[in-house]
Amino acid sequence: MNPGAFLYKEKIFSEDEIYKISSLAKDLESSKRSVHSAGGTYSDLKWFQVDLSKDFAFCETILSELATSEPELLVFYYLEPGATLHPHRDLTGASMNNRIRFHVPVITNPGVEFVVNNEKIKMAPGDLWCLDTSYVHSVRNDGDETRVHVIVELNINDVIKKRLPGGYKAKLHSFNYALILGGSFIKAVFVNSIRNPKYFLEQMGMVHKFIKWRVFKSEKPK
Repeated sequence: MNPGAFLYKEKIFSEDEIYKISSLAKDLESSKRSVHSAGGTYSDLKWFQVDLSKDFAFCETILSELATSEPELLVFYYLEPGATLHPHRDLTGASMNNRIRFHVPVITNPGVEFVVNNEKIKMAPGDLWCLDTSYVHSVRNDGDETRVHVIVELNINDVIKKRLPGGYKAKLHSFNYALILGGSFIKAVFVNSIRNPKYFLEQMGMVHKFIKWRVFKSEKPK
């Protein structure tokens, strides 16, 4: 099993249900906003989101499966044709941060390439996938149709924890991830502050929001 991405539940939705969800996604697309709405380095990326309500029946189904009623993030993600997210790691869906991310594909195409932990992942519409964003992952949409996923991020609870990979490999990964984060921070301070001050300020802003959110519980990063 790929510890960075694995099938959590097959066919959580039927084809008919996915058709209805995809119709809703298309209807809501006109209200989409950039995932990186603040601008900056990723402002031109063809990657958008629309917030979802927990009151939608399909959202209730997903949250019930994950044994939570309080997700940290619940959205449609739209990845337009030609969009590419380079290989990277994230904090917000990282297990070491006591967080995890889930995907339910709604609309996809053969031109989508999703790679997690050096393995190509094929996510079929209606399946529920678990993604640990502390692992290197990337995605590109070389098709002619926008890829749409339901995305849920939440704090890891006891039900989910039982399904996550454990043992010494998971501990080694968390240790390595911590070293990478530390190295990235040092690089940002000593390199980006000189070579790319704008990007450095973006990174420091993200760190500031992250500390306020996870340490002081004052706000969620956007």
